This record gives sequence, structure tokens and C-alpha cells, in this order.
Amino acid sequence: MDIVYKVEDAVVRAFEGGAQVGKISVPDIDFHWGEGVFVRMAGIAGVGTDEALRGRGIASRMMEEAGRFAVAQGYACSGISTNIGNVARRLYARAGYTTVCRPGEFVKKPLAHRSFEQPAGVTIRPYRRGDEEKLLPLLEDLYAPFFGWRRKALARWEGLRREVREKDPAFLFVAEDGAGIQGWAGYLRQWIGLVSEFHVRPSEKRGAIARSLLIHLENHLLAQGIDARIWAPPMDTFSAGLLTAEGYAFRESRVFMVSILDLPRLLDALTPLFDRRLKGDPPWRGVIRVQTPLQEGFLRVDEGVRVEEKGTPDAEVLAPQEVLVRVLAGVLTPWEAYLEGLLSVRPGMTPEMRALLTALFPETPWYHPADDLW
Repeated sequence: MDIVYKVEDAVVRAFEGGAQVGKISVPDIDFHWGEGVFVRMAGIAGVGTDEALRGRGIASRMMEEAGRFAVAQGYACSGISTNIGNVARRLYARAGYTTVCRPGEFVKKPLAHRSFEQPAGVTIRPYRRGDEEKLLPLLEDLYAPFFGWRRKALARWEGLRREVREKDPAFLFVAEDGAGIQGWAGYLRQWIGLVSEFHVRPSEKRGAIARSLLIHLENHLLAQGIDARIWAPPMDTFSAGLLTAEGYAFRESRVFMVSILDLPRLLDALTPLFDRRLKGDPPWRGVIRVQTPLQEGFLRVDEGVRVEEKGTPDAEVLAPQEVLVRVLAGVLTPWEAYLEGLLSVRPGMTPEMRALLTALFPETPWYHPADDLW
């Protein structure tokens, strides 16, 4: 086959005889790595090859071209969100992407209208235009510690809910008291279908408010003939606990995969996060070389953390590429990786080095809401 590959406007295209036979898009994602630190990430989306030409390496070559394009554009990492049963996961794994989480939904089929006792001093009312200016900061506050949340804009928030709101003005309920808006529950249409959400600010009345909002939502969905599918992370113990107690079951439905394209650049983007975690008082000081069989980066640790191009390391952390992805993503702690023989430390895992690595790369909860799928 004489296949020609071209990259235009962040899209990789494959042509045979002038006809397009494959395509991959590389959207720009302002990705939340946790604790308010965002990293520019190259998404991978719309992967497709003409059915008659599948199995001939076209998709693999387009993934290579997408990777080269992402590196040339200055991306430090790349991410893919896909269905849990998508056979293309094999392609992504071969291209160097590692699964770091399996987001999903809490599901329930409401069977009958339920009554409830509304918390004293709390009003639950329909959504009003302009509420989003307070709802979005509430959402950001709730999930600031979580890894995996794209930066939101009011226009995007409103756009994702416009279709549902036009057909069903009562699509969203807001709970407020004398201190202001305390939470909301509603549903929206995403390309995966109709999904529901509920978010409540921590307070003494949080449990009662959340249950009231949830039952409000269930009753409304029942009247609309819609099953409840609520996207919430199992690591959010409050939400997961309430949903489980109310008869919901968690179902994995997606996987999220990450590839490190440029390790020094990613480490540099994460230095504000490292500084925040160490708070100027690291248990160990010196230069660490972080190394995989494919890449290496140097971190100098003193009152703060910064990346050096090269240096004479005082310590080395060595791990396979996929293990380092999971450690940086907070889904595998350095100590657990060390105990499993997946990560090595030279000259040794001293108590001070263990404390440093634990502080720099703690286990981090994930949140991958439905409106973040790309």
C-alpha cells in the first residue's frame, strides 16, 4: 500500500490514492493533575481506519504521527479516554499508553416516587439562569484534590446542558440556605447518553441535603422515564457511601490511559505541585535522577523543587515506563511499587528517601466526570 500521512489542524490523516482512509484527532486538554495544578495534555480522539484496510498498521502509524506532533507542539503527556471494552485499547497500549483509572457510574432504576424530609432552613428550588456562576466554583472546590479533571468554563458547562434544559426546564435542582448555594443535582446529555450528577458542599447538613437532592432527582427522572446514572468517583467516600446506601451499584464503563511524552517537561510542569506538597521542608535534599528505559529527568530538591537538564545525581529512581506513569498519576505509591519490585532506588530506599517519595507522589483520588470525556 502507498499510504500518505499528513498532519493538519491537530488532525492526523492517512490517504491512499488521494482518498482518506484513516484519521486521529489530537485535541488540546487543560488537564487537572491534582491540588489545583493543571498540565497541558494532548488528547487522542476519533481514531478510525477504513474497515477494509484494518490490520495493516495504519492506525499504529497514525498513533506514531500523533505522538510526534504532540511532542513538537510542546505537550509533556497525552491521554485517551475510551470504552472499557474497546478493542482499540490494545493499539493504545502498544503505543505506550498505560491505564491509570477505570471511571464509571453509579446506576439505579427508580421504581416508585419517594418522599423525604427536607432539611430545616434549606430550600430546594429549580435551576435559574446565572446559578452556574456559583455552581462551577462549588464543583472546583469539591474536587480540587482529585486527579483527572479538565479545567471548566461557564460556556462549556452551559453548552453541555443546553439541549436538556430546552426540553426539560426542571432538569436541575439547587439546594440553598442562608449561607448560599450548598449543592445541586441534575442531568445532562453527553455523547455517551444521558448522565446524572449531584454535588454538595461539606457542612453539618451535608448528608441530609444530599439525600434530599438525590431523591428530588430520582423522582424527576422517574417521571421522565429515565434511569439514574450518576458519575461520581468511588474514592469520594461521601458520595459513594450515600449512593450505595440508596441502592446504587457502581459499574466501570471507561478506561483512562496516559502516556509520558517528555518526562523532563512533565516534571517541570509538576514542580508547583511538588512545592505545595513539600511545603519547603523536604525530608531529603539533593538531586534525583528519575529514569525509565526510555526517558530520564533530574529533580533538585531543597527548599523547593526544580528540574535540571543534567546533573550528578545523589540518588536514582528507576522504573519501567508504565510504572512511572502510575506513580506520577497517584494510583501506585512509590513504596508499594518498591515492595513489588517494580521500582528501584539507588543507593537505597532510606527512611528519608521513602518519606520524600511518599510526599512527592502520594496516592491521589481520581475524578473523571462524564462531561470530561473527549
